[in-house]
Amino acid sequence: MLVRKFEADNMAAALQQVKQTLGSEALILSTRTLGKKGLGVLGKQIIEVTAAIESPAMRNGFRKAVPNEDPQPTTLGKTYRDFSQRVETLEDEQVSLSKTAISQKTAVQSNPLEDEVRQLRSQLEAQNVNQLQKELNELKELMQQLAQAQQQSRIDIPEKPILPQAPQPQEVKPQRPLPHVQQSSQQPLADLLDLMVERGIDHEAAATIARFAAPQMNDRQRRDVAQCRDFLTTTIASLVQTTGPLWSPGEQQKRISLIGATGVGKTTTIAKLAAEAISQSGARVALVTIDTYRIAAVEQLKVYGEIMGLPVEVVLSPEQLQEAFRRHQDKDLILIDTAGRSPRDQMQIDELNQFLGQDSTVENCLVLAAPTAERLQQKTLEAFSPIPLSRLIFTKLDEADHCGSMINLPIRSNLPLAYLTNGQQVPEDLLCAEPRMVAEIVMGTTDEPRRMAV
Repeated sequence: MLVRKFEADNMAAALQQVKQTLGSEALILSTRTLGKKGLGVLGKQIIEVTAAIESPAMRNGFRKAVPNEDPQPTTLGKTYRDFSQRVETLEDEQVSLSKTAISQKTAVQSNPLEDEVRQLRSQLEAQNVNQLQKELNELKELMQQLAQAQQQSRIDIPEKPILPQAPQPQEVKPQRPLPHVQQSSQQPLADLLDLMVERGIDHEAAATIARFAAPQMNDRQRRDVAQCRDFLTTTIASLVQTTGPLWSPGEQQKRISLIGATGVGKTTTIAKLAAEAISQSGARVALVTIDTYRIAAVEQLKVYGEIMGLPVEVVLSPEQLQEAFRRHQDKDLILIDTAGRSPRDQMQIDELNQFLGQDSTVENCLVLAAPTAERLQQKTLEAFSPIPLSRLIFTKLDEADHCGSMINLPIRSNLPLAYLTNGQQVPEDLLCAEPRMVAEIVMGTTDEPRRMAV
């Protein structure tokens, strides 16, 4: 509250100052008569009035706290607390005013002016008390309304959280597969790749062939597996390198050695090659063996020589090999049989290299058995690589499940294919490698490889 003191010659003048300064709502707290001002008998008595009024900030705050419209649910709690504080303040003021009024009634009247002041004060206090009581009643009623609104707007929280229900599984309808034509047209490379990989062709080589073949195939060829395989056979045939017969009429003398691991059929293949050269080209042939590890191999070659009427030389050193060459200068073809060497025995391979690697006139053919795992074939090729190699021969095709290595190894080594064997019969089971025939065997488009007469 704002408290001020006023001085005047009489009570009426003092009250007029109070009204002018604090307004008609001011409260008279006390009055008293001061001593005379002036000299002697000319001095006048002075009346002092202490008045108070509620501060404007409190009045404005109170008026703002009483809304004209229903409060929004989001501010109910705050408004309720503001009104509660205001009610407590008004109740305290009401009690204070009541005590003041009682004390004023029991006070001793000193003079008529003080009686007038007390009367005016009592009227003012009565008006203020009534006004406060009215405001209190209005606030209490409004608080009850706010409490009810707050109770209605409260959201009850369940004891257990409500979990979202899992969606019901929907019936999955099986998708109808796309027609083979559409699948093939969408994945021509994958289809071609699968056909070649299942035949043992290396994935990298198959991918190269598929990229080359796919753009040249039409939809009809892609739909039909047989036509697709036939087209691939033609494509593979164009990539196969072959040498043809070992010797043809009119050529100079050829010196051919067969090298490889033990048991791949080198001696039998020597006999087949000799018979093929005699029957097909009328060549004059001599047989030489440096396989002194196996007596049976030497005897076997001598038997073949006697049957075909061919000379057989057994040499034990590189010098004896050169002497054998000089003795058979009149021959068109000299075939050299060697002992089998383990790809893991580097010493034996070095020994063989002393016989054959130093003579550039000898063409060395690496003999590989088709049923052997391609991994071992590759190791054999690498082990014998110190010896200059000119061509590859694959044996025992009749025992192999697939012959993809006949495509893979020539591509990796850049060595051409010379001959294939598909049985033990001499001289029948020998095939001079041709591109189309090799591709057909690899892709399985022929049940019986074409045999060449010997």
